[in-house]
Amino acid sequence: MVKLLRSLDRFIEKLQNWILLLTGTAITMMILVNALFRFLKVDWFGSEELILFVAFWLYFTGSACASREGTQISADMLTLFVKNPAVLRAISVVKDLVSLIMAAVFTGWAVRFVRWQYQLNATSAVYKLPTIISLIPILICFALWTVYLLRDLLRSFTKGEEPREGAEAV
Repeated sequence: MVKLLRSLDRFIEKLQNWILLLTGTAITMMILVNALFRFLKVDWFGSEELILFVAFWLYFTGSACASREGTQISADMLTLFVKNPAVLRAISVVKDLVSLIMAAVFTGWAVRFVRWQYQLNATSAVYKLPTIISLIPILICFALWTVYLLRDLLRSFTKGEEPREGAEAV
């Protein structure tokens, strides 16, 4: 089972890296083309709409990667003042438990939001693209955050506070 989870984690990591590469490149190119068109006085009506669709994928995939690797922004100042390993472990467990509960609630909201948008069959203003395309990464990434926070909570219970950089999702 652990081997399967590690393989799945590596696959998800590679997929996330490809999404980041492709979306980062696409946004850069679209902004460059948009700037060139403005210089040439050519109107690219709806470019912001396309950039926004791709940006959702870039932003939320990047935040899921940061959560996976433990590199997201953290305001963990207690470690500056508290040196007792048992207290640090308790703080880590509480922090991870609260974060996990919040992520699970947010994931539930994301499921409801995406389902509602799907039922509305909403489309974008200019290109009439289904808005669900830009909302799927929200749902996926909230679900991944929840999984990674569960992993972190289990680690906090079993090993105490450890550096999470480069962590694997097992």
